[in-house]
Amino acid sequence: MTNSTWRTRFKTVIKPWIPERLRNFYWQFREPLQLPDRSEVTLFAPPEVLPGYHPRQDLSLSDSPPAAERESVTLIATIYNEAENLADWLDSLRMQRRIPDEIVITDGGSTDGTPDILRRYAADFPVPLRVIAAPGANIARGRNLAIEAASHEIIACSDCGSLLDENWLHALTLPFALDPQIGVSAGYYDVLETNALSRLARRFFGVDLDAVDPQEFLPSGRSLAFRKRLWADAGGYPEWLTDAGEDTLFDMRLKAQPARWAFVPAARVSWHAPNTLRKLLKTYFRYSRGDGETGISAELYWYKMVELLRLWPRRLALGLLGVVLLWRLLPLGALYFGSWLAWSLWRLWRENRPYAESLGRRFYPYTLLLEMVGTVQPIAFALGVLARPQIRTLEVDFYQVRLKEILAQHPDCRGVVVYPPTHDWGFMFQRPHQMARAFARQGWLYFYCTANGRTDAVFGFREVERRLYLAQVPPETFGVLKNPVVYLGSAWNRSWLQYFDAPRVIYDHYDDLEISGALPEDHLALLQDAEIVVVTANRLLDAVRPRRGDVLMIPNGVDYAFIQAARPLPGAPPPADLQAILALENPIVGYSGALAEWFDYDILIQAAQRYPAFSFVLVGVDYDGSLTSSGILDMPNIFYLGMKDYAELFEYIWRFDVAIIPFKINDITLATSPVKMFEYMACEKPVITTALPECERYDGLFLAKSGREFESYLVSALESRYDDVYLASIRAVARSNTWEQRATAIIARLAAKSLPA
Repeated sequence: MTNSTWRTRFKTVIKPWIPERLRNFYWQFREPLQLPDRSEVTLFAPPEVLPGYHPRQDLSLSDSPPAAERESVTLIATIYNEAENLADWLDSLRMQRRIPDEIVITDGGSTDGTPDILRRYAADFPVPLRVIAAPGANIARGRNLAIEAASHEIIACSDCGSLLDENWLHALTLPFALDPQIGVSAGYYDVLETNALSRLARRFFGVDLDAVDPQEFLPSGRSLAFRKRLWADAGGYPEWLTDAGEDTLFDMRLKAQPARWAFVPAARVSWHAPNTLRKLLKTYFRYSRGDGETGISAELYWYKMVELLRLWPRRLALGLLGVVLLWRLLPLGALYFGSWLAWSLWRLWRENRPYAESLGRRFYPYTLLLEMVGTVQPIAFALGVLARPQIRTLEVDFYQVRLKEILAQHPDCRGVVVYPPTHDWGFMFQRPHQMARAFARQGWLYFYCTANGRTDAVFGFREVERRLYLAQVPPETFGVLKNPVVYLGSAWNRSWLQYFDAPRVIYDHYDDLEISGALPEDHLALLQDAEIVVVTANRLLDAVRPRRGDVLMIPNGVDYAFIQAARPLPGAPPPADLQAILALENPIVGYSGALAEWFDYDILIQAAQRYPAFSFVLVGVDYDGSLTSSGILDMPNIFYLGMKDYAELFEYIWRFDVAIIPFKINDITLATSPVKMFEYMACEKPVITTALPECERYDGLFLAKSGREFESYLVSALESRYDDVYLASIRAVARSNTWEQRATAIIARLAAKSLPA
């Protein structure tokens, strides 16, 4: 049974029997946050620190790059009623070996004399010290305000609850000077122990340096530096969280960016840990609830609850039995109850002894505290998770403010289009991406939503071109739009329509349902309800027309102007991985695009065997692993160069001598309109293709109805490279099939639908 069949059966048969409240409860505690780690972390430390870790770079605190090579740094912090620690923190800043070039502090509305201390220090501090008053701002909001106001590209973060080692900022920012490719520098912190309780706090908040894996380490905002552009790409600190958790979520978003990191243990701060039981419990509660609000490590909740359910009911039951015996049979009950109490305390002592002994001689009472504090975590986490509907509302409110700001920046746009997520923006630039560009260039404000799957790391809104924004926000965010165009590239996203106010729906049915995996009932509902239905191939047209007589046939197209601008200049060096192939001076037969089950590897193997003096070059992603398993890479004259970004793809295609589309003929390819066909033509390359129906519609192609015919066309296609009339004809085909023309046809249909009957 296929995955699609299972999904259908679950949705139609099993799911209705599960109570909605139970489903909602399950989804709240399901791990929702799975961000990829695209960072590459280099350890900057002496050889004796974490000796087994690589990559690494030796770092000595005596290193000091010339002042001209150092980038300016803004130090930011947030404060609220920090009069007790503020002076010590500012003094430790003043004593830094490297003082920041400016300091920006956000005050969340302190009432304990903190503003007076800041004014006193600002008067004679050696660098500009600016204070932003933001009453009621949480930590995330305060940091974002400070970073927005920062004058410099390098941002260093700390907080007033810490003391800074005199080499802290020097060590933290040194990697930026030693390696300009570094985007983030993570420091280290330890716990400042003032009494036994603060030593106890180390167990819950401390990090043992010897146990740190720099690649996995998520730094605290007490000791962190980054480039301002990466902060923007990460969407800033998450302001919708009510209390805590902003550090961890921001770190995970930073690590989702393809950036180089430095881990610098010498950039050390000492944190004032909670030194009373009340502060300890409150801090641990806040941090655990913050993790629950973000959804981080939800599986930890279940582990802790199982642990509590395993231990406490047994102890409680035995204890209640002792109470009954104590009430009915005093001597026996007293003996039993005393034995139970001794047994319970002995269990606590044994479980916590290794750590409790480190707290001092009289460690026994702290075993009880360890047990008490440990119990707080799952309770606080659960409260955080259960508050997530309210947190989501705050997140939606936050992004709706940003959306309204974007709308205000484009008052003259022709309309607003929202494209729910199907493809990452950075993965295989195809029809959805090109349509987004074409609409934006024709005056529409376009929001291309991404699920941050294979390549993207978008958080919030990110402008990539004029009027074109990438978006990764809750779909409810778009509820403020009035009558937007919702451009659906897959029936999977029909559920998004509930979040819009009277949307105008375009359903672009560009893939066979077997590829998209969409549910048939969603597909049929959209055929009935969408304002405009678009298909890309005659096979799809024939299937849809009986239900939608007004279906619009819009094949794929090409960005002709972009490809012409990408033509290599005479004498320009080729890409590095193509140079050795060009040096063979053999004709290059090239393919660009996905390599998947519909690719006919056998045809290519036979052609490579028949023409050993030809170089066959494949550029694209091994979409389903079929390339690796095909055995094609064992051929000496077949070269696989991997996937390329759209911006660099045509550096390769322009250097092909012949371009090919060796697809099998099956249900998938019969409904395929190959984008690459027009791209090859725009690059003036003779195209050999198997007999795909959508290719038969255009002149200038070498249509092969068999493997032998495919091979024979290689020589004919090579000869046509020098036929000016032929090259002019395929250029004309490309020029008459641009994405702008495709978008214009859809926009015209939208306009016609808007006219009164």
